[in-house]
Amino acid sequence: MVQTREELEQEVVAQYRTLGRALKAASGTVWMEIDLTIAQLRTLLILAEEGPLIIGHIAQRLGVGLSTGGHLVDRLVQAGLAERTEDAEDRRRTLAQLTPKGEDLYARLLNHPLQLQRLIQKLDEDDLAALLQGLQALNRLVEREPGVDGLI
Repeated sequence: MVQTREELEQEVVAQYRTLGRALKAASGTVWMEIDLTIAQLRTLLILAEEGPLIIGHIAQRLGVGLSTGGHLVDRLVQAGLAERTEDAEDRRRTLAQLTPKGEDLYARLLNHPLQLQRLIQKLDEDDLAALLQGLQALNRLVEREPGVDGLI
């Protein structure tokens, strides 16, 4: 049976989701492990991409008041994901930056495929068919393996 490109794309996405569910069931995902609110997660992302930053600048980037920005940083500090330090240029200001644990969390959060559908659409038909075959093969392996920890 010959499949159209759209049918191949849909099948690839379905196979990827099947694989993702199997891997998640075996080892869990970092997204399911985090205990942060959306605002705290946004704070972590800002610090990872732009930090270290003065607390006031974090609040400004988030569009919140200074006390709210400080509270969000405090939550990351309590979780061991960020630390506060004195600004060497102005001791009245406090800087926030990610700890190694925070940097690790950021790296693990970004380790997931982004916009899979867009990438799939860029594949030529031969590569798309090969990817589908490869994902089906990986799913067969995952079903046979007692644990796939360390693969993601």
